[in-house]
Amino acid sequence: MPPLRAAALAAGALLVLDAAAASPLAPGPTTCAMELSARDASGNTVLQTVAYALDRPGLVLAPLSPAARLRPRWQRLQTTPDPALLGPGAGRAPIEVTEVLLQDPSRDLVLLRAPGLAACNAGWEGTGDGRPDGAEAAPPRAEGEALIGIRNRDGYRPRVFQARLDQVIATGDGPMLLKIRIPDGGGAASGFVLDRHQHLIGSILPPPPGGDRLFACAVPIDRRELDLAASGAGRPVSDALAPPSVDEVSRTPAGLWAQALLLTRDDQADQALRLLDAVATLTGESDLLLMERGVRRFRIGRTDSAIEDFARAAQFNPRRHLARFNLGVALGSAGRYPEAIEAFRRALEIDPRHAQTHYQLALALMAAHQADRAREECDSLERIDPALARDLRTALVF
Repeated sequence: MPPLRAAALAAGALLVLDAAAASPLAPGPTTCAMELSARDASGNTVLQTVAYALDRPGLVLAPLSPAARLRPRWQRLQTTPDPALLGPGAGRAPIEVTEVLLQDPSRDLVLLRAPGLAACNAGWEGTGDGRPDGAEAAPPRAEGEALIGIRNRDGYRPRVFQARLDQVIATGDGPMLLKIRIPDGGGAASGFVLDRHQHLIGSILPPPPGGDRLFACAVPIDRRELDLAASGAGRPVSDALAPPSVDEVSRTPAGLWAQALLLTRDDQADQALRLLDAVATLTGESDLLLMERGVRRFRIGRTDSAIEDFARAAQFNPRRHLARFNLGVALGSAGRYPEAIEAFRRALEIDPRHAQTHYQLALALMAAHQADRAREECDSLERIDPALARDLRTALVF
């Protein structure tokens, strides 16, 4: 049987790319991107980080941990529309940040007041405040959906990047997690995620050291919470803004999930598994958690444990095709061909036209000395994916 790395993970990537093919990458940068900078008593810039202007005057969002970095060293906080996004000669004078309206360590997010900052209405149409009455950008749901990201890059100005939604993960009582794919491989430290219409939908969590730069994780932004905070008085920046404890971000379910998802190398597997176990302790197990844990265990040779995870994932969600598929591949790798055949058969009951499942089932049938049934699977695959069927016939040598 082919290993899970070549089978189940490749199948998951195919699902994402198929969805993405129908959705072109989002166009162009958004001019709502800001640069937040801090200056010391001598006027020297000691901090720069990404920020984002909201569609109400005088409001700007920033990642909490970068914004509060080196707090004892700086006295003034200012925000400026990023000249790199506005075009040559379009720079503007910096605007003073006066108040902290909201600090949310679980999202690594801070809402600031900067009187004089104009409202940004990129992507909104309708009422005078730049967005439809009661409207809020809904978090993306479809794998492969085109997104726009704004990230810190090496601690300097914000950089716009294109992205796609890779996965949506429920994290128990906390915010759901958006795993996004970054095609340019540039990674994303702190920043924000927008949908293809340039609506703000989430904030990017800080990645762990050694995290995969092809991905980032973000949590949705609750616009109602921001509106409520902006309706009241804030606290002076000098009194309120302080770096959050590392544990406040990294020990939440979303933070633990985010770290685990970005630790993708095999030599990081044990660290990722410990993080996933910590999620299970906080929120209980789920089919997504069991799937992620099973894949990590299989990749480092813990096949029996992976089989247990995939079997439990299938029990949690009997309609999750990939749980049955992964279970079949893992069982086949362990030489348990009759059980693998049953797993693939049940996977095909969920998705009869999944080509890789027909492929893997035919391999399992041949390994179990059921050549006639394997040939039938080749015929079925021929009607779905002729090229893959040719590869299968070559591999099986009927």
